[in-house]
Amino acid sequence: MRRCTLEEVARFCGGRLVKGDPSLPVDRLHTDTRTLLAGDCFVALQGDRFDGHAFVPQVKNYGAVAALVSHGHIPDLPDDLGLVEVPNTLEALQRFAANYRQLLSVRTIGVTGSSGKTSTKELIASVLRMRFKTKATEGNLNNHIGVPLTLIGFDEDDEYGVVEMGMNHPGELAPLVQMTAPEIGVISSIGPAHIEFFADQAAIAAEKAKLIAALPPEGLAVLNSDDEWSRRIANRTNARVVWIGKSTDSTWRAEDVHVATDSLSFLLRHNGSAATVRLPVVNRVMIANALLAAAVGCECGLTMDEIARGLEAVRLPGARMQVVKAHGAWIINDAYNANPDSMKAALTALSEFPGANRRLAVLGSMGELGQHATELHHEIGEFAARQDLAFLIAVGPHAEACAKGAMAAGLGHNQIVAALDAEEATVALRPLLREGDAVLVKGSHFMGLERLVSAITAASGKDPR
Repeated sequence: MRRCTLEEVARFCGGRLVKGDPSLPVDRLHTDTRTLLAGDCFVALQGDRFDGHAFVPQVKNYGAVAALVSHGHIPDLPDDLGLVEVPNTLEALQRFAANYRQLLSVRTIGVTGSSGKTSTKELIASVLRMRFKTKATEGNLNNHIGVPLTLIGFDEDDEYGVVEMGMNHPGELAPLVQMTAPEIGVISSIGPAHIEFFADQAAIAAEKAKLIAALPPEGLAVLNSDDEWSRRIANRTNARVVWIGKSTDSTWRAEDVHVATDSLSFLLRHNGSAATVRLPVVNRVMIANALLAAAVGCECGLTMDEIARGLEAVRLPGARMQVVKAHGAWIINDAYNANPDSMKAALTALSEFPGANRRLAVLGSMGELGQHATELHHEIGEFAARQDLAFLIAVGPHAEACAKGAMAAGLGHNQIVAALDAEEATVALRPLLREGDAVLVKGSHFMGLERLVSAITAASGKDPR
């Protein structure tokens, strides 16, 4: 963050400077006392289970020079700690981020999607770093707190900022888009993730469309032509649209795809130019994410060679189709999160995984599906059974629906195990595992299936990270 004065902090937040020298330099707004640094202004956020105001009297000990607090929460403070008062600290953080972003010349790229947005964000950032000073959302800090913190983290000399934007309720995306003010908008996919909180998938698509609808006319929307809902909302933007995928109007394509046990390769094609790309992933759905990143890179002036090298240099966050060998088997760790579309993509990748003697899947329940949960888990069970599985271990509150779907599609009763949690699934998997197996482990984050991966790999002396 560019250094601000305490007076600027108060002004950008729409707050009142209660105490402290207006010219006091502030290096950063920060919300976590565990990682406060000298020169920080601590933002006392409030939630259902926490209240940051309880930590304000101690933040000076961690190096903070000021604190941002809500009305009615002015505690006894050290004399030399600055204080800014606002009606609501979260809204003040967001307001500061929006105003701070307007000070910078950085070009911002907004990324959203039901599946693949984190991977797409990482691929875009990796490509742009081939030539430009680029910052991106750390991990998946893509919500109403993570987005403003990402923007605050931009510096004056940053040329590009890649901002991931998530949502699980109506109305959540528009404020993130407004404070980010992107010139380029990228939608990785539109599926039934978080459908518990929406009327239907059309409502999810309408929410995702808020990103491209906010782009300036001179901006760019990058969309996947193979995604039905992306096509339906393309007319919501006044910006130019670039398509990637298999359709005839797509200008970015992938050909000659080959999948290995530790990577996949393809020929990247665009308007008569071509480059060979080798991605450090085994999931074919990642090709579409790579094409989205390539289109952004080209728009920003990179050559095909720079784009290809940037794609190959990507390093994705943990538990996303990471392959590790344990007990002579390949464990494909995709335990970070799950929704119906990403489940199907991961199962397809398992079916294509080369050299496996047998294929097994450990599938945890998916969250935020509401009244559609039983139906969608049954559908995933059916899909899984069609991928030539030797065994399926269904885990969690919807394991029965997944198991029934698998049996309806022809998987034998003796090939299916229903487990309550990650620990039961680990016990079930151990005696089934053989040398040469490929095992997919995937489920929503609340299932904690990374514990299964750790237990299996630790027993073989392998580090799942």
